[in-house]
Amino acid sequence: MSSSTTDVDLEVHHVPKGASDRIAFGFTKALRFFADTFFAKRYGHRAVVLETVAAVPGMVGATLTHLRCLRRMADDGGWIRTLLDEAENERIHLMTFIKIAQPNLMERALIVLAQGAFYNAFFLLYLVSPRTAHRVVG
Repeated sequence: MSSSTTDVDLEVHHVPKGASDRIAFGFTKALRFFADTFFAKRYGHRAVVLETVAAVPGMVGATLTHLRCLRRMADDGGWIRTLLDEAENERIHLMTFIKIAQPNLMERALIVLAQGAFYNAFFLLYLVSPRTAHRVVG
């Protein structure tokens, strides 16, 4: 396999195309702004908050897919398990970063607030436009 097929250029920014992409990009930029502003160079603490919200999309996607499959009385093709596995993977990352950063009580409270706000915002976004919600994660 050639290295050109496996190399990823992290400096490349894909310009948003359409309203869905622009909304997803704005949503992501807002989240990044808050993480960068509050934690600055405290990368372990920043990672704790980011891993906390990173587990949300998989859980929201799995929940809403599960409910849609129940309503339609249809199979999900393994998609629910995949999304739940992703949420669990992010939870394990969180446990690792908590051991490293050891957040204090105020930071733990911030984590609860950030996760609550993100969960509700992402849930509503997923209800309105699953495609845009997936673009936020992508």
